[in-house]
Amino acid sequence: MIRKIAVIIFSYLFCCSFAFCEQDEFLEECLKLAQARNTKIAVAQEQADLAQLRVTGAIRAFFPQVILQSETSKGKTALGLATSTEEYKSESVGVKAVLPIYEGGGNKAALKYNRLMKDAANFNYTKVKEELYASVKSAYYEYLTLKMEFVALSKAFEEVENLFSKTQIEYKAKAISNLDLAESENFRDKVENLLSSSRINLEYSTKKLVETIGVTSLDEIPGTVSDELPDEAFEISFSLQDCISFVQTNNLDVQSAKTQIEMAEEKIKINRAKIMPKISAEGFYGRSGEAFITEPLQLTTSWSLAAKLSWGLWGNSLAASYSMDRTDPTSIVDASKRVETDVFSVQLSILDDIQYFVDAKESSVSKKQLNAELKDLLRDSRLAVEKAYNEYVISLNNARTYKNELKVKERKLALMKKRNDLYEVQTVELMEQSWNYAEAISSYTRALYSNISSIVELEKLTLMSLR
Repeated sequence: MIRKIAVIIFSYLFCCSFAFCEQDEFLEECLKLAQARNTKIAVAQEQADLAQLRVTGAIRAFFPQVILQSETSKGKTALGLATSTEEYKSESVGVKAVLPIYEGGGNKAALKYNRLMKDAANFNYTKVKEELYASVKSAYYEYLTLKMEFVALSKAFEEVENLFSKTQIEYKAKAISNLDLAESENFRDKVENLLSSSRINLEYSTKKLVETIGVTSLDEIPGTVSDELPDEAFEISFSLQDCISFVQTNNLDVQSAKTQIEMAEEKIKINRAKIMPKISAEGFYGRSGEAFITEPLQLTTSWSLAAKLSWGLWGNSLAASYSMDRTDPTSIVDASKRVETDVFSVQLSILDDIQYFVDAKESSVSKKQLNAELKDLLRDSRLAVEKAYNEYVISLNNARTYKNELKVKERKLALMKKRNDLYEVQTVELMEQSWNYAEAISSYTRALYSNISSIVELEKLTLMSLR
């Protein structure tokens, strides 16, 4: 029976060589459900949508602003020197347009800044999603290895229980001593403790997976989970230096930090545009008129043009404008009404833009800080990749060692069973070997989980499929 059970358990090591090699249907469903129910991903998507709206708004600044306007008014006016008044009415309808001609590159820098902000939002969305995927994969593989371990240990404990019953019979028959019986009971308790620990860990890993996905039970997830131990641990086809190079180009934190630096550069350009001259033109074309309330109101063609200049002079600001207003005089009722006006205005404000210096200093300091943070981030990322890669190498070697150990102990267990049948080996010795075999199963599954979890971490850091 020992040989039969041992062969069944060890066959798990060969009949499912690709149990971890591909994302099975169950894992795919886990990832879909987790993404659909995760609020952080929903918020990150909304932030990306908001960033796109900012880009649209920045593009709008390059086009003229068109305003349809209508204005009516009523009032009273004094006639001559008399105290009597006369009511009047006026109306104006037309189209007004404001066109930026030159703004010092501020709009161009603002557009690039908002596009970079959109890139940063997309990086953040991908990062949140990849972190969730890594959490789900880690929880899934932990659950999977613990389930495989529990199934294998359950079979091992069942056999140890049978052996313990055999030692009790041998003790009653005076074939073994009380000490041998106590020792056999101790081996049975050890395997039972292993099984109990495996059960507790499996229950916790199940809860962890359920919480990570956002479901109430694994029954909500279609698909089945394998009970079989894989034959081989994962191997990746990239060196440590390859993985470190992937961080430079793929790591989302690094890419986001580089984008933040570019945004800081555009912020400097936006601030620099404040001290550049800005020229814009305004125009109005429509019909307007006014008349006493006792007379019919007749509208006539009117138009206006205005050129405006504003210039930030290092804390001061200069504003100048020139405008022309024209109205067809044929329909003017009041002789005092102006039908043609040219206005030139210049205004210099002293020290009204001290905030410029604050913004300039803030932008410069921000860029330096972001460069320093990027340097630290690259260092920490390289160390994190090296740590995960070292854990992968160690776990791969451990898994291979424990696999070979499991083979040896399986063969030894079968041999001892034959000798026990010939009364050459005591049953308590066979129980000790069964305990050693069960312990090897536990060690092998732990090494397998360490192997896959280190690769999941590497894939998250490099944003590459390494298997």
